[in-house]
Amino acid sequence: MTAPVRALSDEDFRTLLLGIGLDRRKGPESWSTTFTDLDLDSLARVELASRIKTLTGVEVEDRITADSTPAEVLELVNTLVGAPAGAS
Repeated sequence: MTAPVRALSDEDFRTLLLGIGLDRRKGPESWSTTFTDLDLDSLARVELASRIKTLTGVEVEDRITADSTPAEVLELVNTLVGAPAGAS
């Protein structure tokens, strides 16, 4: 069964990031920092993609790189699900 396609709110996304190891002291202001600089390795990125697919139904694993930022991933996911800009 495929999950319904839905946008991610900032709070949804923060929960996902904390679940893959983002330091709890880092807030949304850190989301423009690369995954490498946030000390989130390839395993964390794969886990994030898996959790995104479960929540939203969209596949992004091949589009998340070490040089991607969480902000870029959130925008990508919400673009793929067709959420209006600023909907998070």
